[in-house]
Amino acid sequence: MIAENIYTIAIYLPEKELEKLYLMLGKKVNQTQKKKKVKQSPLTREEAIQYLLKNVFSKK
Repeated sequence: MIAENIYTIAIYLPEKELEKLYLMLGKKVNQTQKKKKVKQSPLTREEAIQYLLKNVFSKK
């Protein structure tokens, strides 16, 4: 089901029911908040050197 179909149905609701639908949708939208991403701390010089030695300059 797409939003356009729901809109087409919703415009024919009585005003009181439309307000009720609006409030229910508002509550649902507020419940589904986006999760915040945890920022990674920047690499230290030593960590960068260890990564390069292990992954880039390793003997295969």
